[in-house]
Amino acid sequence: MDSKKVCLSLLAAESELEVEKILASVPEMQDSNNWKPLDGRETNFNVTSNQASDGGKALTELMTNMVDAVLLKHAYLKGIDPKGKKAPTTMYQAVDHLVHKMHGGKLVNLGPNDPWLKKFAQSNLAIGITGAKSKAEGLPCYSFADNGEGQHPDDFETTFLSLSAGNKKSINFVQGKFNMGSSGVLRYCGRRWFKLIVSRRYDKSGPWGWTIMRRRPTDGDRMPVAEYFVMPGGKIARFDAEELFPYHTIEKKRYDRMHLNAGTIVKLYDYQVGSRFLSFRGSRDALNENLVETILPFRILDLRQKPDPKRGPDRALGVDPRPFYGMEFLLLNSHKEEGLEGEDEASGEDRVFVGKFSHPNLGEVSISAIPLKRDIPGWLKPNNSNNRVFHAVNGQVQFKQTRGYLSTTCGFPALKDRIVVIVDASNLTFAAHNEVWKGDREHLSNTLDGERYVEEVTKTIKESQALKDLQDKIAAEELERAAKTEGNSLFQKLVDRDPSLAGLLSSRDPSIKLPASGGSKAGGKESGTAEEFEGSYSPTFIRLEERVAKNAVEIPLGRSRPLGARTDAENDYLQRPDNPGRVILHEEIRKKFGVREHLKDGRLTLYLSPDKEDVDVDDTFTFRIALQDEAMPQAVVSEEVTVRVAAAVDEDDEKKVKPKPKPKPDVSAGDKKAGDGEDAPTHGLPAVILLTKDGREVSGYQTEEWPDDFSETDGGLIQDLGQESVYKINYDNVYHIKYRKAAKDGVARDVITEKYILGMRILLLGCEHALRSMHPTNSSGNSGIGEFMDDFRRMAARGAASTVLALAENLPKIVDASSIQQAEQVE
Repeated sequence: MDSKKVCLSLLAAESELEVEKILASVPEMQDSNNWKPLDGRETNFNVTSNQASDGGKALTELMTNMVDAVLLKHAYLKGIDPKGKKAPTTMYQAVDHLVHKMHGGKLVNLGPNDPWLKKFAQSNLAIGITGAKSKAEGLPCYSFADNGEGQHPDDFETTFLSLSAGNKKSINFVQGKFNMGSSGVLRYCGRRWFKLIVSRRYDKSGPWGWTIMRRRPTDGDRMPVAEYFVMPGGKIARFDAEELFPYHTIEKKRYDRMHLNAGTIVKLYDYQVGSRFLSFRGSRDALNENLVETILPFRILDLRQKPDPKRGPDRALGVDPRPFYGMEFLLLNSHKEEGLEGEDEASGEDRVFVGKFSHPNLGEVSISAIPLKRDIPGWLKPNNSNNRVFHAVNGQVQFKQTRGYLSTTCGFPALKDRIVVIVDASNLTFAAHNEVWKGDREHLSNTLDGERYVEEVTKTIKESQALKDLQDKIAAEELERAAKTEGNSLFQKLVDRDPSLAGLLSSRDPSIKLPASGGSKAGGKESGTAEEFEGSYSPTFIRLEERVAKNAVEIPLGRSRPLGARTDAENDYLQRPDNPGRVILHEEIRKKFGVREHLKDGRLTLYLSPDKEDVDVDDTFTFRIALQDEAMPQAVVSEEVTVRVAAAVDEDDEKKVKPKPKPKPDVSAGDKKAGDGEDAPTHGLPAVILLTKDGREVSGYQTEEWPDDFSETDGGLIQDLGQESVYKINYDNVYHIKYRKAAKDGVARDVITEKYILGMRILLLGCEHALRSMHPTNSSGNSGIGEFMDDFRRMAARGAASTVLALAENLPKIVDASSIQQAEQVE
């Protein structure tokens, strides 16, 4: 067997069928004795099938291994033992010290047009897409090439072909410590699981080694077995070559802008990443949700294009090259490069510090948010993805939470489509990492530490003043945008006849008055325009709030209590990528208390939660709070604060002890007797926007174009903004248009429309009132009715639209006193 020829043929093959033909032509590959089960066991399916739940997630596991390989190579080149004392302790340190200075080791600290990004990716980390371009043609192939550590052929079985060796577990600055990522792609490689691996050690101290993996040919009633090819005698196939060219164009020409003298190539045939991800943009979208950051820059090469010399050197070859740096970089920066078309502007705005927490059993977790512009990217739109909260370890997503979690559990409905929340769990302890995440690295374990982790994340998000301010800001913007020119006179007439309708209204600025019966007056403070806070790069002071400094703070077991302090540190001080600050507490406090940290506009708030296992009732702790970063010669320190652990408090008992005072009724300005005073303003009617198919204007109303998944049978949507809502009613609903066309003239048509809009608003008010009276939250936010609130609203609107005009137009004509009397006479 010509080992080199067979390997290069496999590398050039662009479908599962082509691979099968090559295997059939080589006698050694037809011999079942030359195929070994992966990891040396016949029962490897339980591991290979229990990893990523979709093809996109599985691809990111390969990318993680590629980054590890490049970092390890750079460590060896600098003479650093990856397991030694001089080795970096985190991936970010490794990037800064071993590869390229990025002021914190994060790609987002570089400008989007920094030439290093493109140059490094092109030579070191590339993903090539070849083969089918459409579902009709079949499935594409993905080739991953890294200029990294590489492996000797004799080491394949303990590295690429192992499921349990754990060969990286003693290396702090790599991610792939669990030996599972490489095999997770197998079940998405067509029906035969073909996966080619070619590798050479970075120092060229040996030949290229290669093997191909497959699903063992057998009948469908047997458990699948992943196996790999070896030469007769059991050795990994090998050959000599100075360099390899992993990629070829659609015209079968060599793409020489990416070649390897050493490193690793992994090719996946007929890869099932999903039908909507077959294009370049789709391929990147498939990766976005699973990699918050790639740690090092990647290049995606779509080699399926028709050569076009007019569009630059790569396109002249039939290659469309695109950058990929992870979700965070994509949201904060445009990926536009010279010669690239179809790249959007950045979809997000500057990151917001949400909060941090530490816990003795968990380690430290930091949470940030990226506010999104109103027109969110397609891959984040609700019809494509509901995920909004991404839990990541060294950039790789481990767990996702949804719009429903953000809206109902955390209480930020206006933000559910306007932010992406990133929970950085990279600094969990090793023990916590294994307790919190399941082996598939997509779900949480319902262990004590897993549940505690979710609770702390949820509390930190809910407490965030930064998110509360952003919620208020976006809600105000949406309400202002939906401000209507039409009046509420028609609804006012309904309220005059039936004051009970006012009970459905929102608490916005009053515009509807109740008939005199002692309603509450409009009130509230006018919101001022506070100056934007500008903090210092390094704090110059920290001062406890007076109530904290003067009195001991009691914290019941199982509860949290806040400690407040003032400082002049800038808002992102505790989370900025370069030279982040830290809150310094006595070691005993960190060991015995969970601590959640928030910093917003000069106010530092620490929520302390005593750990039941480490403290007793009446334990007292006196300590100071300090802030410091590496640019400061010494920390700034607060006054002493004392906390005392108190007995656990039952929530029901606490409510009995501290009942909420009932608000005193504030009757109208006239006679205070019910029914004799002047009309008093009550709550306002929610703002309304009309949805039209093409976005055209409708006189007297604000309009928007239909959402992507809308149709003529839809009635509308309710945009929940927290205390407020905006009702979006489908003007081009088929029933509304039908009644309009049946009307005699323009005035009659306008009457129909006003009945339709007013009727829809009333019906949706009732629906919203019923929904808000329910309790749709749960601990994780990923199940329960809260996840489907928007679907319920849309379903209610569709049902209301199909009946509202039939009722409004026909009930007064067929149901009146005379019709009832006639019916009684018939009986």
